[in-house]
Amino acid sequence: MKFRGIASVSVLLMLFALATAALAAEKGFLWNGAQWKDMTNEIKVAYVKGIGNMADFEIAAAGSTPPPCISKGFVDELKTKTIAQVIAEVNKYYQENPGKMDMPVIAVIMQRCTKLCAPPAAGKK
Repeated sequence: MKFRGIASVSVLLMLFALATAALAAEKGFLWNGAQWKDMTNEIKVAYVKGIGNMADFEIAAAGSTPPPCISKGFVDELKTKTIAQVIAEVNKYYQENPGKMDMPVIAVIMQRCTKLCAPPAAGKK
């Protein structure tokens, strides 16, 4: 059963990567609001699951050594939110801030959905 879950996640991540390779090549690796608005909900779900999966992996790989701070914080903070809530927060941010479409999606998630990264002060980018 565990293998089936790992295989499913792997397939989702491969599809995610293939479906958006052109966007990534065009704009670099960090996706921003311009790409986010063009993603289907399924791809947004895969994006959020993918970064969550990477954080979980880094924590597990750390073994007995302390896990990476960002990964641990990310996993701990997002335990209380659903994927739909995270997506809604990112959608809301870009809708309310059309002039900040160049902000990376991961930065929006870290600022809006966690306490790990404080949002910039008013008037700053």
